[in-house]
Amino acid sequence: MPLESWIQHSRVNEFLYDWQTVIAGVLALVAAFGTVLGTMIIANRQIAASREEADRVIAATREQTEATVKQTEATVSLEQLRDSNEALSFLAMLAAAMMRVIAETASARKTHPQAFRQTSAAEVSVEAARVRHCITKGAFAELRAACVRRGGSLTREFLDLEGEIDKFASQVGTYAFSGAAAMPVTKGYHAGLSDQLALIETKAAELRDKAVEQFQ
Repeated sequence: MPLESWIQHSRVNEFLYDWQTVIAGVLALVAAFGTVLGTMIIANRQIAASREEADRVIAATREQTEATVKQTEATVSLEQLRDSNEALSFLAMLAAAMMRVIAETASARKTHPQAFRQTSAAEVSVEAARVRHCITKGAFAELRAACVRRGGSLTREFLDLEGEIDKFASQVGTYAFSGAAAMPVTKGYHAGLSDQLALIETKAAELRDKAVEQFQ
């Protein structure tokens, strides 16, 4: 059957034949719209997935940052606690060392009273040497090292006291023993003995009081 005859037998066929170009265009437009719509849906899903991933990364980063901050705060707190404990230990050791100096000077006065009875400026005796060597400087090495770390106003006073003790102890000499064996013996100078010992006691007491005051 010729095409013209087939078209003439049906209005529908005639309509389709006459509007086939328009229909094809509409179908192509629908297909294109569907493609665009599908692409947009896929793109939106990808964008949503990217946002979720970004949110997870941000949340993880925030948690890590918060954990780091907390860890830093804890480290700082521990460091401050350690520093505070070290400072208290330094003050306690300093106070104890000064109390020992005071006790040793008091013991020397009591044990060797004759060393404080000076008869001449040049007088020397074994008792005076024992008094000049009575201060053992207990824990002074540790305190000296702690002063380097701790610093503060007490450092200068502590080093000044140690200098006074060393100068006090150095005022001795070696003399021949007057007995038959003629062995050398160490004797200390009586001159200034009482005043120098009193100065050491005063400086030690001041340091002890300042250490106790800062400890409280």
